[in-house]
Amino acid sequence: MVDHKDIELAQVKVIKTALRKGKKYDNLTKNYGDYLKKLRAEKDLNNYIKKNAVKIFPNEEAYTLRLENYHKWYEDNDLYASLEELYKLYYHIAKEENRERSDDEIEQMLKAMTI
Repeated sequence: MVDHKDIELAQVKVIKTALRKGKKYDNLTKNYGDYLKKLRAEKDLNNYIKKNAVKIFPNEEAYTLRLENYHKWYEDNDLYASLEELYKLYYHIAKEENRERSDDEIEQMLKAMTI
């Protein structure tokens, strides 16, 4: 299961890759640094990344579009690969959060609610 540590490591990789590429990517570096600071400041880190994942990728089309855009912008370097890795993790979380629950899961939840 993907958790906040996986997301944090992937964000750090994006930042390091962008820093290595030079001044051209300073704005991207700053933005992802800010995202990382927000993540680290949260109390419930896993809930925070779940909410972000669902917001970023409400559906598969949003995921595909984001990666297509990044591929156009960063196709000539390894920055795209680090961004793709990060957003694959977010998409995996979003898919899990957006899926329908099984009957067994629903029954377990009802029992836990003592209904």
